[in-house]
Amino acid sequence: MLFRSLRRLILILTNTFLAATTSQLAFAHDPISHALDSVFGNPDYHIDQAISHTQEAIAHGQVGHAHSLAHHSREALFNARAQYTCDQNPHIHDAVTHLKAAVKHGDMGHARVGVTHAKDALTHLDAAKN
Repeated sequence: MLFRSLRRLILILTNTFLAATTSQLAFAHDPISHALDSVFGNPDYHIDQAISHTQEAIAHGQVGHAHSLAHHSREALFNARAQYTCDQNPHIHDAVTHLKAAVKHGDMGHARVGVTHAKDALTHLDAAKN
């Protein structure tokens, strides 16, 4: 049990630091305490955050805000990837695929197509959580 928790912590820390250094994500909080909270506090933290950001992406995309859709999809993608490192559920893998597409289309200004992908991602995230 301890080994599994430590392994999970290492995976989350690695993913957190890689995402922070390879993307434009800015952490307003300490990434180490964030990782500890997600491991020992709330095991559903990342999937909850992914669902929340995906819902925000859909809301912004439906009113035509493609760049906000891309931003929230990117945040959801970060959290979905973090969840996938701990729980290799095929629904999370499919959600990651759709979130990547939502980010791509949002960056291109295609809000309607991005919303379609974000909705598909949300379906998979909900299925992974339940």
